[in-house]
Amino acid sequence: MSELHLSRRSLLSGVAAAAATGGLGALAQTFASGRGTSASNHVLVLLELRGGNDGLNTLAPIHDPAYRQARPTLALGDDAIALTDGLALHPALASLEPLWRRGRLGFALGVGWSHPNRSHFKAADQWAVGDPSGEGAGWLARAYNVRTQAGPLVALHATGCAAMEGGSPLALQLGTAQLQGRLSLMPNRLAMDASPVLRQMIALESAGAREIERLRGALAPPPVGLNLPPGDLSRQVKLALRLLGSGQCPPVLALAQGGYDTHSNQKRRHQRVLKNLAHALTGLDAGLRAMKQRPQMTLLAVSEFGRRLRENGSGGTDHGSASVAFLMGDRIPSRLLGTYPSLQNLDERGDLRPTQSPEQLYRHVLAMG
Repeated sequence: MSELHLSRRSLLSGVAAAAATGGLGALAQTFASGRGTSASNHVLVLLELRGGNDGLNTLAPIHDPAYRQARPTLALGDDAIALTDGLALHPALASLEPLWRRGRLGFALGVGWSHPNRSHFKAADQWAVGDPSGEGAGWLARAYNVRTQAGPLVALHATGCAAMEGGSPLALQLGTAQLQGRLSLMPNRLAMDASPVLRQMIALESAGAREIERLRGALAPPPVGLNLPPGDLSRQVKLALRLLGSGQCPPVLALAQGGYDTHSNQKRRHQRVLKNLAHALTGLDAGLRAMKQRPQMTLLAVSEFGRRLRENGSGGTDHGSASVAFLMGDRIPSRLLGTYPSLQNLDERGDLRPTQSPEQLYRHVLAMG
């Protein structure tokens, strides 16, 4: 149809969303009772750490004997960055310590579902929806259904973001193809005349194309002196900064980074992916500080599950349960949100028991916006 990326799920659910006026659930009600239902000077950035980030080595209980006993080769060493309450950052995240000291970085502890599905696909659906069923509209789509002038919700990663799909606000994808390509629609007029559903789908995609053109035309130049390493996440951060500086930034931006499925050789692989993450987050913060005028921003970085406490025989860790989430920016609810799971009181599968659900975390974040 066109170079605009509206997923099939977005198109089909968007057709039905106009009729869905009730049943938004607790997430939407939390948002509606927060800072109002009109557009605010605040942008929420969702960063998905795909593959199942090992929270235990991201923010480690460095003095817990059970941690070192379960991870004889993977436990963090003396180069870990001590923060507070016996918790230490992975050394690859050392560049984030100044953000912690300035109150611009925090962590949500023990986030996950009890007995989560260990399939990446099902777990990702559970987090996207904010419900263990993994079924229904995304949590961001539901929350922003209650806002006026709420859209669009924009994904900057090539695979989009399921958390923003299924609601009435447009869920768009903005990337290299959309920045460089020509957006046009060549609908089959006979097919449109014959199918009311197709007419509405074409209308949705046309509206999306207009929004993409508007955003593309408003993009600000990258902040002066922005220093980001090569890579896909850096490209997304650079584009996010251009939107944040445009004066017309959408209320939600979604980014994604892969590489967190560390079943083997975790020490090297986790080091590399966390270092890239730290560069991206420090670059984002530096870019924001260089702007004279911008909206306030809160970033939430989550992963579909954590890893097992015990390392495996391949120098890695397998799919587990609770993990940590990153909070960064102007409106973080707390530097440490929640409590760290007990390493002595595991569930019957050997997993950490979550101390807060993804839905509870989402409520905290939405209340800040």
